[in-house]
Amino acid sequence: MDRKQIEFPPQQTHVKGFEYGLLILSIICVVVVLIVVLGTDIGNEFRPTL
Repeated sequence: MDRKQIEFPPQQTHVKGFEYGLLILSIICVVVVLIVVLGTDIGNEFRPTL
């Protein structure tokens, strides 16, 4: 049982600014989609009508 234990390299993470940038970009995308759907008739075209 003299086998060496497997050693893994330390975890690599992104720079915090990169993570915040992607978060802000995704929030901007959500806001743009909401503006388009609520500001136009796109949302009404796909609703079922009676």
